[in-house]
Amino acid sequence: GEMLIRGGYVTRQQVTTALDRQGDTFDYLGKLLVRDGLIQHEVLQQALKTQMLETFFDILQWRDGQYRFITDKFKKEGALNTIPGIQSILLDVLRMIDEWPAIVKAIPSFEMVFTLADGHTPDDIEIDELPVYQLIDGRRSVQEIVDGSLMGRYAACKILAELLQDGIIRHAGRKETSRQSRRLSLAAIVFGPGAYVLLAALLVLATILPTGFPATALPLLFSSSDQTRFVDSCVEQMHMRRITFGLEAFYLKNNHYPLALSELADNGFVPACMLPESIRYSADGLHYRLDTALRP
Repeated sequence: GEMLIRGGYVTRQQVTTALDRQGDTFDYLGKLLVRDGLIQHEVLQQALKTQMLETFFDILQWRDGQYRFITDKFKKEGALNTIPGIQSILLDVLRMIDEWPAIVKAIPSFEMVFTLADGHTPDDIEIDELPVYQLIDGRRSVQEIVDGSLMGRYAACKILAELLQDGIIRHAGRKETSRQSRRLSLAAIVFGPGAYVLLAALLVLATILPTGFPATALPLLFSSSDQTRFVDSCVEQMHMRRITFGLEAFYLKNNHYPLALSELADNGFVPACMLPESIRYSADGLHYRLDTALRP
């Protein structure tokens, strides 16, 4: 419901009214909204698919967590006409996570506003770009375009980045939002998939720039040798995480793990520069072992 409200497809009052009736019919909220003629069935399908991908997009970046397994009857009938296979979903989400840092470089803030550049018409736009293109008016922020298109953060921002690169749109300023919204936008970027690149940069800067911290506040940054070991450890962890994602993506595509890590680079899953010699790897096709060599 929140996604449809933010996109301007329904009002909060309409959703509240449908939720009040839901207790009597036990129907899905989306089904009630379609039945009442408030949204089209196609809009509901797009919102549900986007919500599903966004959920996986967030979950696959969790570092740790807790869970409970609850046995219950599975209700096969749902609002989605077709549910993609789990392998297809995971491959899509892993690709989203891999490409997100590059998108953030072009679209660093959800408060940015874009306008159409001169010399272009809708005929220059691909069909899948139209839901985003038609919302660019020099007034809507990136966040409002994401909400209105129902395409999600990744898909909408990727289209904006491509349109910007092709010169079809241009930057027109920022749209001021509340302080809380600004904090949420920044958190979405810093703690998203690009967090590891930003974290490495911040760690390097922390070791080379003078600070006013006392030695007891940041003991790891006190001596140069500790600084080096700390940064190396963080970079190594980032590489291990990226390699783990690459191994799982390789398995989903080929039904087996690679016999050597070099196959990840050869097939475009992981850059060769992220496969240092300090990482040890062995595999038999269905299982693998990945660890780092002991440091002296």
